[in-house]
Amino acid sequence: MKGKFYLGLLAFLVIAMPAATAGTQEELVRLQQDVLALQNQIRELDRAFSEKTDGIKSLTEQLNDQVAESKKALERVLKILESQSSGAQASNQALLEDMRVLSGKVTDVSTQVAAIAQQLVELKVQSQSFRGQGAAPGSISPEALYDQAYRDFVQGNFDLAIQGFDSYSNNYPGGNRAAAALCYIGDAYSTQKYPEKAIAAFSRVIDEYPDSDMVAAALYKRALARLTVQERESAASDFKAVMERFPESPEADLAESELKKLGIRVAKPSSKKR
Repeated sequence: MKGKFYLGLLAFLVIAMPAATAGTQEELVRLQQDVLALQNQIRELDRAFSEKTDGIKSLTEQLNDQVAESKKALERVLKILESQSSGAQASNQALLEDMRVLSGKVTDVSTQVAAIAQQLVELKVQSQSFRGQGAAPGSISPEALYDQAYRDFVQGNFDLAIQGFDSYSNNYPGGNRAAAALCYIGDAYSTQKYPEKAIAAFSRVIDEYPDSDMVAAALYKRALARLTVQERESAASDFKAVMERFPESPEADLAESELKKLGIRVAKPSSKKR
């Protein structure tokens, strides 16, 4: 219904278009940019949440069609304006007002898109509520739980990734990827700018899995997180621990570089077994 209203309004403007000012043309250009941004946003929503319920997806597709039609109409109006002489005088203030009304309608569509996005996120969270809550640990294999959490991490769905990795590490503490899961939790928190939570996750790797291959990475990343909260001495201690305990690891060279930035020079010890 709204789509027909938009198209009807735009058709009227195209047919009855008087001479327009440069300000009106700028307004149309801005609207065209807004419509393009909305179209891109809807495309992202459709791709990222393609598995969501048919009803909401259908509504998203309808909005996408409305925006696409509005974009085409705006392009036609813009071409008409561009074809007019540059010295034409504005004689119809109502035209500019109509375009501002249309701008408000586009904003309304944007609001609807944002609301749909929120609903989709909530649905996705609910659909995966088995992670540590809705389902018993045995209802999904450890590998499937870890792999889903990893996919969420790669896709930037950090809250879901944290939830999944936390469920894996808590339900399968003896799993061969429990230490890696905790490291990914720390990485997710670091990316989200929660250094204290990142430090706690990396500390669990170091304390609970001292023989894991992830300890060197956890020490180095914990040091970086500590630097962000001005824990300089603790960070330096972690960097030194990386160099002393894991001299052959890639993190050892990185730790040495960070210590130099802090004005601390430490000779890397000769290689030894971990």
